[in-house]
Amino acid sequence: MITITPHAAARLALMIAEERDADALGIKLVPTTTGCGSYTYSIAITEKQPGDLVQEMHGIRIFYQELDVEKVTGTVIDCDEKSGRFSITHPLPLQTDCPHTIN
Repeated sequence: MITITPHAAARLALMIAEERDADALGIKLVPTTTGCGSYTYSIAITEKQPGDLVQEMHGIRIFYQELDVEKVTGTVIDCDEKSGRFSITHPLPLQTDCPHTIN
C-alpha cells in the first residue's frame, strides 16, 4: 500500500530514535488537496491517534486515516542520500487541466 525506501526508513528511524517516547512513535502520512483534485503529502513524527490505521515497513510505523486509504495507496516515501530531504510521490498524475496549475 505505502512504500518506504530503505534509505528513507533508516533516516526516519534515526529521527524517531532521538525522541524520548520513540517506542510509541511512527510517522503520520497526511494528504492535502492542491485545490484541483491532486494531492501533496506531508509527514510528521507522532503517536497513533484514535481512528488511525497502521502499516509497518522496515520497522517504521505509518499512520493514516481510513478515509485517506485511496489517497495514500501507492505512495512512495524516499529520502535523498545527499541532501537528506524526503520526497513523497504518488502514482496518480497531477491534473493538468486545472486553472491553478502552472505550465
